[in-house]
Amino acid sequence: MLSTIYALLCIIVPCSLYQLIICKRQNKKQENKAIHFAWVYIFLLYIYLTFSVAGIGSIWDIGHYDTIIRLEEINLLPFQSEGIMTYVLNIIMFLPLGFLIPLIWKRYRNPLKIFMIGFGFSLSIELCQLFNRRNTDIDDLMMNTLGAVIGYFIWKLTKRLFKNINHTINEQVRDFA
Repeated sequence: MLSTIYALLCIIVPCSLYQLIICKRQNKKQENKAIHFAWVYIFLLYIYLTFSVAGIGSIWDIGHYDTIIRLEEINLLPFQSEGIMTYVLNIIMFLPLGFLIPLIWKRYRNPLKIFMIGFGFSLSIELCQLFNRRNTDIDDLMMNTLGAVIGYFIWKLTKRLFKNINHTINEQVRDFA
């Protein structure tokens, strides 16, 4: 419990300081800043939970094993994982990444950028798993990246849906007035 609180504080405190500095520099409306920061903290919580679930380990885990990298725990052949649920869970785990990034930051509202971010984030997890007795699997890399891209398109559909809902409400208000 204490290590979880410590890890969260290590993420939240520097980000809070950074956001305070950014707030002082920019002249955005206070309400927009608060909403943006709330989504950023949701994103940070997602990143923390993803690292926790993926079991990337820490620097202390490296010293616990006889060999640093074990070739028998690396799978470079696609579609060799057992069970469809492995694929589904990897896709689901990265859906929020593809959804939250374009929601929070406008410059990442491009499927290619989300693909690259999903690939890079997944690759970093797989590389970290090399050092702590977890399997490093090409299937995880592919499904995680696919999950991020699907998350992007879910964001795109959600944005379009809410835009249409707002447009319909505005038309009804004008017709009523």
